Amino acid sequence: MTILHSSTYALPVVVLALVCQAAVAPEPGGARHLTPMANALGMWFIYIDSAKQSPEGFWMGSSCNERGRGKYEHRHRVKLTNGYWIGRTEITQAQWKEVMGDNPSFFDADDQVPVGRVSWDDCQEFCRKLSEKCGGTYRLPTEAEWEYACRAGTTEPYAGTGRLDEMSWSSNNSNGEPHPVACKSANAWRLHDMHGNVSEWCQDWYGEAYYMNQAAGVDPTGPKTGKNRVMRGGSYYFAGNRSRSATRGSGMPDVKADNVGLRVVYEPDRLVQGAAIELHARMD
Repeated sequence: MTILHSSTYALPVVVLALVCQAAVAPEPGGARHLTPMANALGMWFIYIDSAKQSPEGFWMGSSCNERGRGKYEHRHRVKLTNGYWIGRTEITQAQWKEVMGDNPSFFDADDQVPVGRVSWDDCQEFCRKLSEKCGGTYRLPTEAEWEYACRAGTTEPYAGTGRLDEMSWSSNNSNGEPHPVACKSANAWRLHDMHGNVSEWCQDWYGEAYYMNQAAGVDPTGPKTGKNRVMRGGSYYFAGNRSRSATRGSGMPDVKADNVGLRVVYEPDRLVQGAAIELHARMD
């Protein structure tokens, strides 16, 4: 075992199905303003609307008095200028196998458990193959996109109910192993397992002081170069305070650990994106 120790409207939906080869359908009980969408493999995505921010952007990082705060969680404003579709859950072992043909996970008894033991480099190949298979472009979220989605409009250490055991698998309750996705409560934007279960790779290079630079405030994508890539979300292996919305971690791009997986962002082609955003606006 290897552990990483680093810090419902029918008509518009039919229109989307016609312009996109991916399967698009309303999710039972879906919140009107979220407009979930599924691809051909049944991966559900939630549209994260950048317009929900204040004009100055959202608060990223942690306050000086936040319990468990890390050294490089400088609190600052970040402005995201574009909305994006992000996976409702972490990528499961079943989904990884469907795309890659194998399952590298140590804990492999249940294929609805998030995939683990995948490197950042592996995730790039997964996204490439998934894009070929389903159309559009799949990628890892930027660190700022990840935290904006995790917070779902909150500024406290944990989103959603704010009660960690209701939202997260951590060393407090996991029995030392990951669990099937979406078993815990979602945050306000219906994203599951943003706190705990497995850590999630982000696209950015990791920079300890990157977010102390005011130039990083609009659509930041991380340093241009680096040694490690960003990881977020904590995991089943760590204590709950390592799963806070602001907690930052990192690892070398080729490192593989049982407690590290991924969640992806979906970028539809321009026609699908325009139709989806129009539907989103009509349902708000």
